[in-house]
Amino acid sequence: VKVSISNYAFHPAALAVPVGAEVTFTNQDQTAHTATSTAPALDTGTVNPGHTATVVLSKPGTYTYYCQFHAFMRGTVVVK
Repeated sequence: VKVSISNYAFHPAALAVPVGAEVTFTNQDQTAHTATSTAPALDTGTVNPGHTATVVLSKPGTYTYYCQFHAFMRGTVVVK
């Protein structure tokens, strides 16, 4: 599953994936971003411009995530 980061937003901002899915975040902006949830299940660390980070979501649940550098950037992933 792919999520792009562009114009200071996650695209798509909401998605549903099965347990064990890999979600790849691609930073298309000119500044660094993160995708970080309050639960330890989802944290890309810093994703620099033009780079990607992949997380494996192994526990069911709903995870709201945000960018640690730009807290107004938010997304949600439901793991079923």
